[in-house]
Amino acid sequence: MSGPTAGPAPTADAVRGRNTALDSALLADAEAVTADRLHDVPAGDEWSPAHLLAHLGEFPSFFAEELRRWQWDRGEVVGRTHKHPGRLAVLRDEFVRQSTLPELIDRIRRAFADLAEALAPLEDADLTATTRNVKYGEEPLTAFLDRYVTGHKAGHLEQLRSLSARLDSDPDRT
Repeated sequence: MSGPTAGPAPTADAVRGRNTALDSALLADAEAVTADRLHDVPAGDEWSPAHLLAHLGEFPSFFAEELRRWQWDRGEVVGRTHKHPGRLAVLRDEFVRQSTLPELIDRIRRAFADLAEALAPLEDADLTATTRNVKYGEEPLTAFLDRYVTGHKAGHLEQLRSLSARLDSDPDRT
């Protein structure tokens, strides 16, 4: 989605606040998806709204657990690649097609709550602590949080809004 940003070091409260704001925006946009468009895919896209909502209901809990593991043992390797089996399982067409819109929204709510809970004990000093990323090596926790939490959510919010706009403007839809 997006990489670490330059500027003043964030505070733990700022990270939590940004996460909460993104959760609210993502939930509002997810709840605006209609069941009749859940599986539509505009030309050139790989994901339907259902695929995107399924991913939103999976990745926050995965990264919440990664954050908890790191908090328990700061030497743990964290992160994942796009080929991670858990990520791929949720994006399988079979899983996505069997999920209803209310089920997808419920998974998102639970995943967002799980990640908010994992972020709760963070202190400002934690943000500059070093993590060992499976793909990127040693980097501060702020890079992990931006890549997998706030930046990730912001990127998917933009993706969901763009996808919805393209579906709304499709002349073949009535």
